[in-house]
Amino acid sequence: MTWDAYNRRKETLRDLLAIADRRRDLTLTELLDTVDEGRNAFANETELLFDLQMAWFQRLSGQLDRLVSESVETPELMAVTAWVNAAAEMPGARVLLDAHLHEPALAKAFAKEQSFLAASAGVPMDHPDLTGHGRRIMDSARESVVDEIETMDEEPRMGLVAKLRSVIAA
Repeated sequence: MTWDAYNRRKETLRDLLAIADRRRDLTLTELLDTVDEGRNAFANETELLFDLQMAWFQRLSGQLDRLVSESVETPELMAVTAWVNAAAEMPGARVLLDAHLHEPALAKAFAKEQSFLAASAGVPMDHPDLTGHGRRIMDSARESVVDEIETMDEEPRMGLVAKLRSVIAA
């Protein structure tokens, strides 16, 4: 890929992510068709998924880096909080990725994300169930996001960190 093609692809991805954040009901195919350069930049939906997952992973990694310097009570809470924060910043990408969690082409990328989350939460890299721990962290974070969305219109009873603590304790 040439430098020019790379830059066009990244610009198209930014446009697609902005649309996905506003229109979370779109499928990958519909999303690609909303931008003129969509089909030129991405040959198929799987290519777009790979770039969405990479953008998501970079955002998640950045969130973890920021939280390392803050006083978060436990490493697991830090990993959950980072995931929740990244999901809040990239809601469209998260919806699309969640819709394709069982896509065989992304299995390796999702496993690496789970391992990364587990390692960030303090699980040793050589642990036999590293990805399982990461999957549980993702599930806890996903529950927190769903709980947050469901209670948005209600009077807030507890803050996000308190909710995360209760999810982790469960």
